[in-house]
Amino acid sequence: MEKIDFQKEAEYFDKVEDLIRSRLKKLLDSKASLKDQVLQERKSMWDDSKHSIGDFDDIVLLSSQDANVNFAEAQYGRNELEIQRLKKMEQSPYFGSMDFEEGAAGEKDTIYIGISSLTDNDACEVYVVDWRAPIASMFYNFDLGPAWYEVHDSREEVNVTGKRQYKIKDGQLLSVYDTNSSMYDDILGEVLSGHSDHKLKVIVNSIQKEQNLAMRSDTKRSCLIYGLAGSGKTSIGLHRLAYVLYHNKNTLKSENILILSNNNLFGSYISTILPDLGERPVETKVFADLLEEALGRDMEIEDYYSQLKAVEDCPDGPRTRWIRIKYSAELLQYCIDYFASFPFQIPEIRYKEELIVSPERILSRLNAGRCPTFKARREMLEYQIRKTIEDFFRMHKDEIRRDIMEAEHSIDSHDDILQTEEVNGLYHKILMTYLQSAREELIRRNRLDARTQAAEILSDYLHQTGEDQEEASLLSLAIDRGKLLYEDALFYLLVRVLMGETAPFPTIFHTVIDESQDYNPLQLYILKCLFPKSSFTLLGDIYQTVNSVTTMQKYEDYETIFGSDLMQIRLSKCYRSSSDINALAFRLIDEPGHPVAEEYSYFERQVRKPQYMICGDLFSCLVPLLEQLEQYTSVAVIVDSEEDALAVKAHLQEYGSAQLILSPADELKGRLVILPLLLAKGLEFDAVILFNCIYANEKNAHIRRKIYLGCTRALHELYFVERAPLPDSLQECSPYLEIKNF
Repeated sequence: MEKIDFQKEAEYFDKVEDLIRSRLKKLLDSKASLKDQVLQERKSMWDDSKHSIGDFDDIVLLSSQDANVNFAEAQYGRNELEIQRLKKMEQSPYFGSMDFEEGAAGEKDTIYIGISSLTDNDACEVYVVDWRAPIASMFYNFDLGPAWYEVHDSREEVNVTGKRQYKIKDGQLLSVYDTNSSMYDDILGEVLSGHSDHKLKVIVNSIQKEQNLAMRSDTKRSCLIYGLAGSGKTSIGLHRLAYVLYHNKNTLKSENILILSNNNLFGSYISTILPDLGERPVETKVFADLLEEALGRDMEIEDYYSQLKAVEDCPDGPRTRWIRIKYSAELLQYCIDYFASFPFQIPEIRYKEELIVSPERILSRLNAGRCPTFKARREMLEYQIRKTIEDFFRMHKDEIRRDIMEAEHSIDSHDDILQTEEVNGLYHKILMTYLQSAREELIRRNRLDARTQAAEILSDYLHQTGEDQEEASLLSLAIDRGKLLYEDALFYLLVRVLMGETAPFPTIFHTVIDESQDYNPLQLYILKCLFPKSSFTLLGDIYQTVNSVTTMQKYEDYETIFGSDLMQIRLSKCYRSSSDINALAFRLIDEPGHPVAEEYSYFERQVRKPQYMICGDLFSCLVPLLEQLEQYTSVAVIVDSEEDALAVKAHLQEYGSAQLILSPADELKGRLVILPLLLAKGLEFDAVILFNCIYANEKNAHIRRKIYLGCTRALHELYFVERAPLPDSLQECSPYLEIKNF
C-alpha cells in the first residue's frame, strides 16, 4: 500500500481510537458513582424498610425499594459490560474494510468491520460496523466487483471497489493489506500457523465464505452444521450463536441459550468465545448433568464413558446387543406411538346405584378434545372425571345431604346451625373421598407412573419382536434399586418425558449441541422434548464416531428427529491441521469407491510429515520427542486407555509438569497434557503424540476412525509411538508417514 494511503488509514485509526478512549473515560468516571448508588440503594432498603410485613403498604414500599436496587444494579452492570467491550475494541477496533458504490448514481461509501460496532450519535456517523450486521456479510462473501446484501428481505445491489485487511495489535496499527482471494489465504495461513493455548479463538477476521453462510443461516430454524475434523464446526457454531443473539436482541438473551456437550473439557475450551465476541456467557451443560437432574440425584447413573468402554471391550457381547435394541429407531417409535394412543382405562363410579362417571361418555369427550400429548390427555381425563363428580354432587346436593342426615339420625340432637355446619362438612368430606378415590383408581388401572410403564413398554416391545422379556424385569429391578446403566437411564428418561413426569425447559430458545454425532436418536428426541421452544444448532462429523452402537450413523438420520425442515450445511474444507496431517486423515477414512477428497478438501499449509516412531521400549522415546516440541504452547500425549495414561504420567514424573486428564469433569490447564483418546474429541493441540494407539486397537473394527480422531487433534506436528511397524491393515497409509526406528 502506498505511503499516502497508509497515512490516511493511520489518521482514521487514530480518530477511532480517540473516540473509544473518550467513551472509556466517561464510563470509568461514572463507575464509582454508579457503584455508590447501588450501595446506597441497598443500604436504604435495609435501613428504611420494615423487616416484617404488616399490611399492603409495607408490600408496596418493599417492592418499590427492590425495584430501585435492581435498577441501580442493572445500570452498573451495563456500564461494566460497555467498559469491557470498549477495552477489547481499544486493542483492535476493526479488522477489515470495504469501499463500494450503490444506487443508480454510484454513491461511494466505506465501511470498517470489527467485532462490535462503534457509532458517534452526535455526529450521526458509523465508525465501525459489527461483523454480524447484514452489510458486513459482503466482506466474507465477495471480492471486487458486483455484490449484494439483504436487509429485512430486501436485496441491496452494490459494486465493491476496494477491500482491505488490517493487522492491529495492542492498539497499534501495524499494517494494511489490499485484500483479494490469494492475499486472504495468506492471512488465513498466518492465523492457522499460530499456536494453540487450550482456548477456542475468535475467527471473525478469517471467516471463509462457506463458514459465513453457515453462521448467517436462518436463525429461526434448526441447523445441522457438519464437516470433517478441523473444518471449524465448533467455531462456526459459537459464532452463529453470537449472530443469533445479535439478530434477536428483543426476544433472546444469553439466559435463553444452552450449550450441550459430553464433557467439561469442552466447556473450558470454549469459555472465552462469547465474551470475546461482546456477548454475555451462556450456560454450558454436560448431558450427564441434565440426565442426573431429570432423574433425581438419588438415582445412581453409569458414566457415559464407562458405557463406551464396555461397548469397545465387548462389541459382540450381550450388553452391546441390548444397547442396540434400546437405542433403536423402532423402539423409540414404539414408545412414541404407545403414549400417543394410550388406551386409558376409565373407572366406572356410582353413587349408590346411580352412575356418576360413565367410561364411554368420558372417553367420547376426551377423544373430541385436542390433546397432542399424553400428559395433556391425562390432565384432560382427570379434569373430566373431577368435573363430572363435582357436577353430580352439586346437582344432587339436597339428596346427598338428606342421606347424610338419615345416616346420622341416631346422633344426639344439636342446635340447627351446628347441625347444618356438620352436614355441610360431611358433604364435602364425601365429595373429597369420591374425588380421591377416582384419581387413585385411575392411576391404579392405568399404572400411571414411569417406573411401572418403562418396564411394561419394554416387555411388550420385546414380546412383539420375539426377544427375551427378562431384560424388562432387570430394568424394573434397576429402577427400584436406584442404580441404572447409561442406556437404561436414557430409556427411563424417555418414558418420563413422554408421560410428562419430567418438566421441560420453556425458557430455552436456542440449543447448541457439540459433537452431536455421539448422541443417539433416543437422546436427541429427549432433548427436543425437553426444550420444546428451542431451535437447535447441531455440530457433527460422522467420521468421528468410534462405534456403530451408541452414535448417529448417517446425516439423514437427523431428519427423523428434527424433521425435513432441518437445514443441513456441509463445511467442505479443513483448516486445523497441516496438509500432511490432513492427507493422512483423509486416507484413513476413505471408503471403497468413495474417496473423501470428492467432497472435502483442506487448506494447503506445509509443516512436516507425521512421524511413525518404532520403539522397542515405548517409554524410551517420550522425553526425547517432548524435548523436540519445546517451542509449542500446547502438546498432548494421547493414549488409548486410562492404564496407559497413568503409565505415561508415572514415566514423565521427572520430566516436568504434565497434566493428567482421566475424567470428563477435568479442565485443560497445563502446556503438556496426557489423556485418553475419547476425551480428546473436539480439542486441538500444537503437537500430538499418539502413544500405542494403533496396536492397542489392532482388532477394533473402528480402528481407522479412532486413529483419524487422534491425528486430527494436531495442528502442526504429529507423532505415532508404536512397538512394531505399521500393521498390514494400514499399509496404504505409509506414503503419508515418515517411518523411523528409534
